Parts: sequence; structure tokens; C-alpha cells
Amino acid sequence: MSTDIQKGDSILRPRARLIKTIGEELISNDIVAVLELVKNSYDADASIIEIHFSGNVVDVEESKRKKKKVLSKEGAYITIIDDGSGMSLDTIKSAWMEPATIMKKKEKTSPGKSRRYTGEKGIGRFASAKLSDQLEIITKVENDNEIVVDFNWANFADDEVYLDQVKCAWEVREPVEIESNGTILKLTQLKSDWNEEKFRMLRVTLSRLINPVAPVEDFLMELQLPKELEHLSGLVNAPDSINKPDYEIKGTVDDTGRATIAYRSRNQTSPVSYKKETSKELNPMRKPVSGTFDFEFRVWDRENDALKRLAKDVGSTIKNVRADLNDLAGVSIYRDKFRVLPYGEPKNDWLRLNLRRVNNPTLRLSSNQIVGYISVSLDDNPEFKDQSNREGIVDSQAFTDLQESIRVLLSEVEQKRYEERPRIEDVKSSDSLFEKFSLLSLTKALKEKLPNDKEVQTELKDTKTRIDDGVKKVQNVISRYRRLSTLGLLMDVVLHDGNNFLLRIDSETRLLQKELSKKEPDQNEVQKHLTLIAEQRKVLAQLFKRLEPFGGRKRGRPKDIVLEAAIANVFELYKTELSKLEIQVDLPGEENVVGIDEGELQMILVNLLQNSLFWLEKQEEGRKITVQVKRTDEELSIIFSDSGPGIEEKHTNLIFDPYFSTKPDGIGLGLTIVGEMISEYDGQFVLIANGPLDGATFKITFRRKI
Repeated sequence: MSTDIQKGDSILRPRARLIKTIGEELISNDIVAVLELVKNSYDADASIIEIHFSGNVVDVEESKRKKKKVLSKEGAYITIIDDGSGMSLDTIKSAWMEPATIMKKKEKTSPGKSRRYTGEKGIGRFASAKLSDQLEIITKVENDNEIVVDFNWANFADDEVYLDQVKCAWEVREPVEIESNGTILKLTQLKSDWNEEKFRMLRVTLSRLINPVAPVEDFLMELQLPKELEHLSGLVNAPDSINKPDYEIKGTVDDTGRATIAYRSRNQTSPVSYKKETSKELNPMRKPVSGTFDFEFRVWDRENDALKRLAKDVGSTIKNVRADLNDLAGVSIYRDKFRVLPYGEPKNDWLRLNLRRVNNPTLRLSSNQIVGYISVSLDDNPEFKDQSNREGIVDSQAFTDLQESIRVLLSEVEQKRYEERPRIEDVKSSDSLFEKFSLLSLTKALKEKLPNDKEVQTELKDTKTRIDDGVKKVQNVISRYRRLSTLGLLMDVVLHDGNNFLLRIDSETRLLQKELSKKEPDQNEVQKHLTLIAEQRKVLAQLFKRLEPFGGRKRGRPKDIVLEAAIANVFELYKTELSKLEIQVDLPGEENVVGIDEGELQMILVNLLQNSLFWLEKQEEGRKITVQVKRTDEELSIIFSDSGPGIEEKHTNLIFDPYFSTKPDGIGLGLTIVGEMISEYDGQFVLIANGPLDGATFKITFRRKI
């Protein structure tokens, strides 16, 4: 039977279980639920919040030798007391009982202390439904009566009941529990047990809730637990060790992306004062949309000696300070003085710091070495809005810009830390790694000491032969890996240009098929498409030919090649990138025939060219690269120069160190690899001043005839 034709309107009528769903599923865990309730007290202008856990603590066997203390949910309850402004009956009815209320959207700050509200979605109250089945609210406004409201969250679990059918009882009575003003939340019929580790994490999370860089002076939190767990009770504060970093960098980034940076370290003569502030443009190519923010990064060395010194300074143990750093490590975001979860949590490496560390273990910092604070405000950063579950900021270009800016700032402190840390002198760039395997000094000494011992001389000769053979095998393996790693650097170029050629061939093929499908194809059109396909195929073949030297083949005897042609081939591979950045290129026009492995020469040039491209992209105009070749009877040299920002004088002795890099995500092996390859040709690789262009200028010199 069909429905009669008619018109009308209806309302959305949610089931009561919607409230339970919000509380249990939208809020991820019990600790986050407690934080949400604390935030409500903060928004109510509370100056102190007491969080009481009461009930029966039992010993639960964790293993044969170890037991853990657990607050059993059976009969346990949580009481949260604040001295805030309290709520009137009208507020209870029109705001607290109104899911997704817009009250905090209309008024951005609290009426008493003008605190910026920590949430605007009106769902934080349902945190209590995550923690318990029963909630009693006792609240009082100054000079008014006390209001008591009962919420039985279990009533919202009935699938057959609609939301507007559930009643919540309230009562206005003479003051009984609150003398002046404030709110008490009593949560009974808890849904889960609380063990010692969970309480410890709650305390740590509470200690990180408010930005320590710009703390709220009149806001304290106190945690009260049963006597069996009283070592975790008391006012919530961060440990002393957090105030004694080995290195520290802080400052402000304005809305144009320019950072004002101050730095200090324990190695300074006056460790309490910061070095003179410097200014740095984080992204010269584009103004970020992230807005103004403040930052502070505190960094620790995690070696035993450093932790021992820290433990002594704070009167603790290495085990405890290590645990403190583990608990608090990470870069956290604070919006309007309150922390935004989950940034800075142990398993939330939102800046990919650990991946940077894996790629460059010498220079980069891992997440457990940093306690970082990023301070933003919704007024200056309107794009930094909460996700629906209040755990995380909505992805946007502004948030991406913030991440990029932070990595640049971290790179600053990483470089300064590298400069200060004592380290073993690395092999100079002009020396080959394999010179360490030379037996020349030993051979000379044995010939002088034992000139007539033929057995020793024979054994020494055999040993030298075995070592030389082994070195050659290792050099061959390294050569193949170098080729493959350089090919990896070129992958973006190959994919971009190769795909463009294939798309053009595909387009011409379709047009050719369309023409051939006609009854009388135009032979001129057919020929035109065939010609264009052939041309694109030829260009693609040239691309593959240029890539051939980078293949992972075995290293062989160097062949004679035209040096300038090999240089031109590398620049041709990067033609698209050079054109996009409008870089003026000046290459040598002579023809010098040299005996060198073409793949290794091009690997050297690819590393230098990629460095130049990275830094030239940071400036708006005047982008130039020049390559010069000079040859005399004694040596051949290549000058590679760009018009980029150049290399700071303090870094000139560090850039050849393995893993040192001034790029925010640089690995720091490019120049080291270049220097090693050049040394294998009895060459020299140096940074020179007064080059053809104003930026960085490198000189490659081959003394052995090539």
C-alpha cells in the first residue's frame, strides 16, 4: 500500500543513549575525562580545585614477585570541589542541561577573572558519564541558596527512551555543604578501577595542564588519594628537574613568520642569563598563516654523566630524574594557557622528532630529550580549533605552518647544542676513510727492527694483500650504495619528468586513435601525432641515459669522459626545478677529457646542486648558480658557487662533520659523502671565501691525473 501524497515537517528527536555515547565514546579515557571536569572549574573562575578519590584499595598480583595497589571501583567515588563562581538555577537549566550550549561562544571570557574559556563546544560536562553512572552536582552562587542536581547516566542507556523523556531532579535548599560559593561534583558507581600507574599518569597530566611558561597565578590543583597511595597526593607541581635543562631556547614568532630567539645553556659563564636575542625569518618564501605564537624548548643530554649531574643538582636519583623526563618529554601546545591534548603525549610524536633522530642520530634530538611549550591563543590563531572530541586541533594549513616553524626552531637549538657538545674529532674531509687501514708505518717499522726475518716479512706481505683486497671489496659495495642513495635523491625528479613525458605520449596516442577511427584519416594529422610521440620517447630515453651512471653496478676502472658534459647532464636532470625557481645557471663551455667514474662525479654534483636548490628557494630573487672548471699541468679544479645565504662563519668548520646540517630536517651526510669520494681520487674538497657568487662556494681539486 503506497503512502498518501502529503506535506509536513518533523523534528529530530534523539534517543537518550546519545548522551551516554558522547560521554563514553567521544572522550577517550578516564584521565581525559577528569581534565575536562577540571577545565569546567577553571572556566568558573576557581582558584583551587580539589580532586578526591575515596574507596577500598586492594593489592592485586601483577606477577609472582610483585603486587600493585588498586582502588577498586566497587564502592569507590570521586569528589571534585572548586571555589569558583558556582551556578544559579537558571544556569543549570539553560546551560548545564543544554548539550552543546552556545553560552561560551557568546561570551569568550569568564565574567569574574576574564579567563579565556577553554572550550566552546558544550560537551565537556559529559566527561562524568565516562567516569561514573551517577553524578550529583552541588553548587552555590555567592549570597544565594544551594542547588543540588542528580544525573543518573544509567537512565540514558535505555534504547527505547528518547532524550526529552529523561528527567533530572533538582532541588534548591539552604546551604549545607558550600558556605560561600563554588561547585562540588560527586561521582559514584565508578565504571573502572584506578591502579597506581593510572593515578601517577593523572598527576603527571594535571601537572602539564597549565602552561608553565605563562602560568595562571591563582589556579591550584590538589589531588587527594587513600592513605595507601598518599605518596601521590598533594598539590600538583612539576618536578624540579624540569627547571634545569642543559640547553634552552625561547622566543616569539610574529604573524609574518619572523622569530625572535634567545638561547642559553649550562655551559655559559652566566647560566641564568640568555644570550642576546637574534631575529630569523622562518620561511622567507611565504608568509605563514599560523599566526603569532610563543615557544620555549628545554633540552637535556640523556647520557648517564649528564643525568647524574642533574640528579645531584635537584637532590634526587638518576632513576627518578630519568622517569621525570620520560613523563614530561615532548612538545606540547597550550592554547590560552591550557594544554591541548594529545600533543606532547609519549606516543604522539606529532613533529616526527624520532624519525628525524633515526635519520641523523648525531645532530637531531629525540622526543624524550625535549620538553617544549608552544603558546597560542584563539584570538591570534583562529584556525586552531578543536576537533569534535576536544583532543587535537583540526588539520589546516595554519597547523601545517606551525609544525614547519617548530622544526626550524628546533634546528636552531640542535645546531647550538652540537657546537657546544664535546666530541671526538672526525676524519677530515681531505682524508679517505680507508687510510686508517694502511700498513705502511707498520711495514717500515718491521723492516727496520727485523730486516732478516723472512717469515715475518712474508706474513706482513700476505696480510697487506688481504687488507687491500678487503678494502677494494668494501669500496665497491659503498660505491654501489652511494649510487643507489643518490638515485633515491633523484626519485622526485624521475617521477615528475617521467610522468610528464608519459602523459604527453598517452595524450598523443589517444588523439592518434581518434584520428585513425575516422573513415578517412587525415594523413598529415596522423604523421604529426606519430612525430610527437617519437620526440617524447626520445626525450624519455635521454632521461634514462642520464640516470644510467647512478645504477647500482659494480665499480669499475674509470673511463674517459667529457667533464663539462657530465656537469651539464646533472643540471639537465634538474631542469624543471631550476626553471620553476627561476635560477640563472652558468656552466663551463670547454671540453676537458678526464678519467673518472661518471656516476661518482655526478653524485658529487647532485649533492652540491640539491644543497643550492634548498637554500636558493629561501630567497625571493637573484637566484644564481655558477660552475667553473680550471685545469693546469698539476691539478684540475671545479668551482661550484651559488647566490644563496651562504654559510655562517661559526659553521664553516662543522659542515663537513657527518650528520651536521643546518637544514631543519637535513641528514647531514651529503658533504661528508662528497668529501670521501673526492679523497679517493687523491683530491681535496673545501669551502672557500670570495667565490664567484655571494653565497656558498665549494672547490673540488683533483691532484692525481684524471
